[in-house]
Amino acid sequence: MSQSPTSTRSLIAYAGPSAPVAILMMQLIVYLPPMYAQELGLDLASVGLVFFLARAWDAVIDPLIGNLSDRTRGRWGRRKPWLLVGTPLLMAATVAFCLPPAGIGIGYLAIMAFAFYVTLTIVQIPYLSWGAELSRDYRERTRIGGFREGFLMGGVALGAALPLVFFSSGNPSLREILTVFVSAIVLLLPITVIAATLITPQGSFVDTGKRGLLPALVILRRNKPLVRLLAGIFSFWLGGAVFNAMVLFMVQFTLQLPTSAFLWFVFIQYVVAIACLPMAMWVAHQVGRHRGLIIGGIGFFAMLPLFLLVEPGSFWQALLVFCLTGTLTSFIWVMPPAMIADTVEYGMLKGGGDDAALYMALYMFMQKAALALGVGIALPLASQLGFDPTNPATPIQGLNVTALLVPGVIGIVGALIMFNYPIDARRHAIIRRWLARRQLSPPV
Repeated sequence: MSQSPTSTRSLIAYAGPSAPVAILMMQLIVYLPPMYAQELGLDLASVGLVFFLARAWDAVIDPLIGNLSDRTRGRWGRRKPWLLVGTPLLMAATVAFCLPPAGIGIGYLAIMAFAFYVTLTIVQIPYLSWGAELSRDYRERTRIGGFREGFLMGGVALGAALPLVFFSSGNPSLREILTVFVSAIVLLLPITVIAATLITPQGSFVDTGKRGLLPALVILRRNKPLVRLLAGIFSFWLGGAVFNAMVLFMVQFTLQLPTSAFLWFVFIQYVVAIACLPMAMWVAHQVGRHRGLIIGGIGFFAMLPLFLLVEPGSFWQALLVFCLTGTLTSFIWVMPPAMIADTVEYGMLKGGGDDAALYMALYMFMQKAALALGVGIALPLASQLGFDPTNPATPIQGLNVTALLVPGVIGIVGALIMFNYPIDARRHAIIRRWLARRQLSPPV
């Protein structure tokens, strides 16, 4: 099962779609809920509920799409057909969801949110699974993840930079910012997906048969490291989702800075994150990916209360804190997908199939469930604590507690779960050797 390192050209092509997807996810997490609440006048708690239900639905269909992708066969492999079919559907759904017509109600938001997340899953699950199949090597998977998440963070930085270029003066509305984002996605997504499918190899997998979703899920119960990893990832992502759901409000009300300042913060934060990506990969090689995730996650959450020390209206003080968080951002992005990929081999050792898409679907299930719950917790909690984004004179204590303190409490749970996680480089190599011996053994 050993493989030579994936070529840099192939990894660049594979990582390309991460950039437009990152722009897409950035606007969903940060800009869409405030736009629907502030500029379209929908009730804040209702917006939070719709996003929670839509993302919960998205998480439910992830395993179904993953299982269908694992069962796909053909000369284009298990993953590429899904990307080629799903991309135009995702582009159409993005336009309808992110640029709604005037006068819409909560019903339009609900319908478009549910439709959008289905098309996103059709693209996202096979794409992540493809990366897991490019290599079985522990260190090489860190490299693959580094390329993919590096492009992803580059996409976030690009998403922040584009409105700054188009709106060099003034304070753009959220809809104006979203228009720039959607235009970039519609341009970049098809180009990068086509390049990836043409240049990057399909990867390899062991054909263990076509199991239905329920039998495949039943077998996964034996994979205890996977269950533990999913629980830890859920906690880290939930803490981050609570912060992300409130960060734009925090900039506007706590820091008393305009939306344009927030764009600069995001841009610089992710430039710093990309610059620190080699450091994150080095730490992963030295201490293991699970320890790297703990270091990055707890460090990130520990820095959030520093925003309370920033003087209102001080751009440079706020920028310094965003830069500090950027030094650890890449840890949180790179480690989890590669760790999930490692549990595929463990599952095969325990009698499961080579079902990378199902594993990635469960990873995305937990991530999206965390993001859904994060919005569902953050907006109603801030509202209950007295924060009202439609009132310029609203008290900000509830906002600060929700955005800057609650995430750290949640993140500590994730660190405790991931402490002494069992699959490191040495144990993964042992698992691969056992699988290789099993494949070489004659059938009984």
